Amino acid sequence: MTDPAQSKPPAGAVDEFAHIKRRRSRHPLITLAGALLAFFLVFYGWRHLRYALSSGDPLELGNAALVFNNDKATAGLENRYVRVAGTPDRESALELDTKGSWVFSQLFRVLGTGDRLFVHRLQNPLPADRAEADVFEGRLIRIDDLPYADAIRGYFAKHVVATHYFAADAALKALAARAPGAPLSIVDRGGDKASLAADEALAIEVALPDQVQVGLPRSRFPTDVEAREAITSRGGDVTLEKGLVKAPAPPSAGAGNLLATAPEPPSRWTYVVRFPAARRQAALDELGDLDRTVEIRDARETIATHANELTIEDGALVVRAPGALERRYQPGDIAAVHTMAPVVIPADAYLLVEGDRPSAHTSSILIALVLVVFGVFNIVALVRNR
Repeated sequence: MTDPAQSKPPAGAVDEFAHIKRRRSRHPLITLAGALLAFFLVFYGWRHLRYALSSGDPLELGNAALVFNNDKATAGLENRYVRVAGTPDRESALELDTKGSWVFSQLFRVLGTGDRLFVHRLQNPLPADRAEADVFEGRLIRIDDLPYADAIRGYFAKHVVATHYFAADAALKALAARAPGAPLSIVDRGGDKASLAADEALAIEVALPDQVQVGLPRSRFPTDVEAREAITSRGGDVTLEKGLVKAPAPPSAGAGNLLATAPEPPSRWTYVVRFPAARRQAALDELGDLDRTVEIRDARETIATHANELTIEDGALVVRAPGALERRYQPGDIAAVHTMAPVVIPADAYLLVEGDRPSAHTSSILIALVLVVFGVFNIVALVRNR
């Protein structure tokens, strides 16, 4: 066995390793910077971490129109997993695609929310049960929290328009309350507010109560003469001839649906007709029995005008268009008012990312744990090396 006393170097011996320099430790500022960076990244991703730790059961909000028109009802809802019901505005919906891939998603607003709720529908194709029910489930966030919020607002304001239909009494009240030179602010039938500039185009549908619009199919009446004879022989007086009008195709038709079996929409000779009051109903019944594709509807006159050409005088709507005669319409004569206006996203709008569940952010928890351990390790090392 080796004697421990003999293992000690003799007095005056030279240490052969004394010339090797001791490894220099990291500068304390580098250690501190690493710890601070780790904790900053955890703080920066706190929203995703909090969502990942939230409940996987959606918060039931109910009707979107009732919730998002109430500031108190929306308090505390951001960054939550929610379920809400509402009617999507498919007319102004956008289809988004990722460059370089065949991945498509939809972005649309929900009607009746004052443009305060938008839905980003990620799943494509959409299951039939979800497509049939206007119920949306996913993560609710503020649009202002998105890094590309300004780009979304700018695109909608410049390129996306929506049709607004207004009740006649609502339009008349808004016109009566409008200040000179101010934009016209009206709430449409869906509950959304539209702000119309002075030169904004408007269409006014004026009802013609003593007249009716009749469409006779070309398949039954090959010529205009035959179609007109079918009306005049029953006591009808043609006040306006619209010619041959083809009905719009149903949404399921077209090249996008190769399995569609719907027949081609009919073309009809269309007239605005006035019948004697005593003969009116009998004549319409006879025309309707001629063919199942005969179309009979209320007659309306469409007045194309602008917001600055409309005023209210003595309870009547007055239209003063340049180069045209003045027109007056009583409230009971106006069937509807509609326009197309840009979609303006307000500052307090929300985006629901459909299908984004808390379980999809489990990686945020693991990353946060690694960063916390790294930060704590650097702090401990900094303290020990003081």
